[in-house]
Amino acid sequence: MTYQIADQFEAFLRHITLSDREKTTALEQGQRLSQRIEQRPEVRECLITGSMVRSTAIRKYSDVDIVAIIEPADVLAQADSATLVAAVANILRQTESHVQVSENAVRIICPDPDGFTVDVLAAIHLGINSAADDVYRIPSPDRDGWEKYIPGEQNRRIREATETLGDDFKKLVRLCKWWSRTHGQPVSSYAIELAAYESFRTEIPELPRAVIELFSSIKRSIDMNPSKMQILLESRKIAEEAYSSWHSGDLKKSVELWRRLFGDQFPIFIA
Repeated sequence: MTYQIADQFEAFLRHITLSDREKTTALEQGQRLSQRIEQRPEVRECLITGSMVRSTAIRKYSDVDIVAIIEPADVLAQADSATLVAAVANILRQTESHVQVSENAVRIICPDPDGFTVDVLAAIHLGINSAADDVYRIPSPDRDGWEKYIPGEQNRRIREATETLGDDFKKLVRLCKWWSRTHGQPVSSYAIELAAYESFRTEIPELPRAVIELFSSIKRSIDMNPSKMQILLESRKIAEEAYSSWHSGDLKKSVELWRRLFGDQFPIFIA
């Protein structure tokens, strides 16, 4: 990137990326809650995972993810998915405030403005796969069934991609997570990480180009309903026009278009 566009993107990334202090605060909060949950006889152990652990979290929108592994001998391990989520919510309401169910997780909203939302996901251990990752069964988002969950696999993917591609890989993931959250989340954070991993195995282009390529990869690889697909297609068109405007020398128009894509937090153009 020329220095002007590079500066715009880097300033925006500084705005949306958690500081070391914020990340430490979030993880400490998750650890304290994990310790309280582990005191319950229904829970074998808790794992803190997700974007906080993988350093792909973004300000304002990212939360702390806790996997609460249910004791296999407990009656909850035999419950249907909806019952399991409801039971975990009731358990947490005994000690925590501001508890609500959010899709397949139990969400604890911290009233402290410096605190973080915590999502607790109940899981049943199924075994270990060929890569030595623990495999779990978790409730599906609509709570009418189950799906497999392998957090160690996702952690390894992000670690490998960062080692190969450098910090720009995580920067790209954060950019697209911010775009998704500010557009009604047409693509989940997990899916964005996976699409980025699959799209860039050996090298990653400059970030404006990488955003376009990741949008194209998501279009090809993720099954989306028509309304979400329309959001993606319109966003890719804006990114392509912004990229073209920059290459044609119209930096002002390029920045205006990137602001349309990422919001007012993207720095304004200064001649």
